[in-house]
Amino acid sequence: MSNTKILGSALNASNQYVYVSEIVDYITNSESIIYTTTVNERGQFMIDIEDLGIRKIVIRIKNSFAELYVQNNTTYYVEFPQESIDVINYFSGSETEMLFFNLDSTDINYKILGFEAWMDDEMADLYILKDVEPVKFIKGILKFKSDVQSAYAYDTSSFFTDYIKYSLGTTVDNIYYFGAPSKSTKYEFFLKENPILHENPAYMEYLNDFYDQYLFQMNTSIRNPLIQSIYDNNASTMVTAVSFDSLVPNKEFAELIALKIIQQEYYANRLPQNNLIYIANEIRKTSSFKQNKLIAENLIDEFYTIIEGDPLPIMNLTEDTQLIPPLNKFLYIHFFDPENPSSLSETSALRRLFEKYNSHIEFVSIYLNQGIRLSDFGDRVVSGIKWNVYALDYGHPIWKSLNVGAFPYYILTKNDLKIVGLPALGPSPNGVYETIEKTFYDIQKGN
Repeated sequence: MSNTKILGSALNASNQYVYVSEIVDYITNSESIIYTTTVNERGQFMIDIEDLGIRKIVIRIKNSFAELYVQNNTTYYVEFPQESIDVINYFSGSETEMLFFNLDSTDINYKILGFEAWMDDEMADLYILKDVEPVKFIKGILKFKSDVQSAYAYDTSSFFTDYIKYSLGTTVDNIYYFGAPSKSTKYEFFLKENPILHENPAYMEYLNDFYDQYLFQMNTSIRNPLIQSIYDNNASTMVTAVSFDSLVPNKEFAELIALKIIQQEYYANRLPQNNLIYIANEIRKTSSFKQNKLIAENLIDEFYTIIEGDPLPIMNLTEDTQLIPPLNKFLYIHFFDPENPSSLSETSALRRLFEKYNSHIEFVSIYLNQGIRLSDFGDRVVSGIKWNVYALDYGHPIWKSLNVGAFPYYILTKNDLKIVGLPALGPSPNGVYETIEKTFYDIQKGN
């Protein structure tokens, strides 16, 4: 079996973990970890994954991430620029551009980077003509599209030719000018007779743009029964209503557009959110299309937001330990970054509270496990914690389930796991000089 290899360097990230993910759907942009390794003492790492075909992957080191494409039976030589890897961790991370070495001209990364640079340069020159010299602008657009077609006429990669087609659709054909293609014309050319290319990001960007806020582009004769189907909790009726739209070609598309409408309406908060979740779950359970089922499942995960008053999900911290409080105790969960300079004073303030209130409050500290060992400073922070502390990997469900986006972060629950602080106050004063101590004092006194 042939494999894809990535040989890389990250010179200021020795002993740090490297997480490799694939993007499993471009509606929610959900990722799935497919490989984990470490940066060695010399700042080098190697990734060895089974061939995926042409696919975009994400590589994360500390708080930086970079995207690249992989293709079968290929070895890549890359470098994370030193300045891109931050010492302070923010869970969402910051994107950086990796450097490629010895990239073959037939490689998908080489071709995409070259095409995008060409398109960016051409469009930058042409766009300034759009309003001042519209005829010259239109001629320039037509010439550029013709030049692209000629340049890549003999390319045999369907992934790349599709990438070009839909990149032009998004960047060029979506510009409004006299004589620009209508929405129905674009539908006929780009979508109607084409399969859904779930793994091609240019196609999915075009689809996401074409059907953006689509509920309000629909005729009222379709929109009104569609909205009623949401109030009725009827997934089948909603999908059927979508399928009546003239720019939706088949049931697979109808389900996908229904899910996109659900996603956008959930965040717009115009329609009952519980109904939207229910319908997404019905599509997950009943759809005949594997990718639609996956997107529905990822949407439900995306929507699931814990709030105060909800029960804390029971999760394993180790094989033998669950995140639950002892009998008759509250639980105070402390998420932190041991490498952050402020962690030393924060844990010192926590120790003082622990000594006063640990008979009524169970303390637990959790940090993101980013390397095979901590720095001397990080080790000093962790060794100063007098209660249970756990290092959890990037892929652990706790980060997403509890909406942990930055450090430090605190959660307080009652002994029945009901969340009473999300986020809870910390041991150090906030902007209005509040700390968690008054809450602890009231718990101790039985108030």
